Amino acid sequence: MSKVLIHIGFPKAGSTYLQTWFGENPGCFYNGKSIAGFSNAHDISKYAVTPDPIHEWFVLSNEDLSVWRGEPDIVGLKSTKLYDFKGYQSKLCQTLYALYPGAKVMIITRGCTTLFPSFYSQYLCGGGTSVFSELMQNYGQFFSLGYDYTHIIELYRSTFNAGNVKVLPYELLRADPATFISEIEAWMGISKPFKITSEKINASLDNKTLTAYRKVSRLLYQLIKPLPYSFQKYIYGYYMMVLNGKKPHPFMKFIARFANNEINLDGLDEVIQTLKGKAEILRHEEIYQPYLKEYLL
Repeated sequence: MSKVLIHIGFPKAGSTYLQTWFGENPGCFYNGKSIAGFSNAHDISKYAVTPDPIHEWFVLSNEDLSVWRGEPDIVGLKSTKLYDFKGYQSKLCQTLYALYPGAKVMIITRGCTTLFPSFYSQYLCGGGTSVFSELMQNYGQFFSLGYDYTHIIELYRSTFNAGNVKVLPYELLRADPATFISEIEAWMGISKPFKITSEKINASLDNKTLTAYRKVSRLLYQLIKPLPYSFQKYIYGYYMMVLNGKKPHPFMKFIARFANNEINLDGLDEVIQTLKGKAEILRHEEIYQPYLKEYLL
């Protein structure tokens, strides 16, 4: 009997790797931002006429299922406003349960000691222009409010039943991808184990390359500022699309040859401390024991 898997994808916690695994695994039906593999009712009809057997798992995976990041400004997070995180997470959990009460839920966490550098790297690669301290001043509260692991794990365990909720550390994926995937396969009961390459997907870049990204992005942003906002949005949107086409972008790699390392994470320790006490539920989880320090436990 086929089942639904809901992956609650915290940003920078291996979501791209897992989504690649879902997409390539013959036992899973997963398509990008679709809902359990289907974008609309017509997709279900198209699926039904194929001669292939029904998949073992229909997968829903999206990082917005953990925290809603709002509608960003053209250069990233400036216009995003704080909201009721727990209210959002609770309503989302109840909505998912109403749709798929028998689903299994997978939550991947990431310790705060490595989260912020990785997040900042992704921000710059996507066209962000702020230095780290400025970004955290505008956006840091989202982490302390949204990354309350104890709250979200208790929420899904109480709603879907604890046996239907699997919680794993991103740190295990980083250290031993084969064991990480084996944990998931055993829990899902995948009949035919399937492994993708252990090569990193969406890895962070070196500081000189990140400096090149920030310099070029800031220059472009300054050049288009006099233009009407609709023009700014169009030009910068195209620029971001070009950046996302390949990582690292060849032009940025070229510029990095002449750039000094200007990336510093001023205020990192203070931001990390805002997450202290948010992961107490993981303290006695066996699989988390090697990584407690990364969760400030």
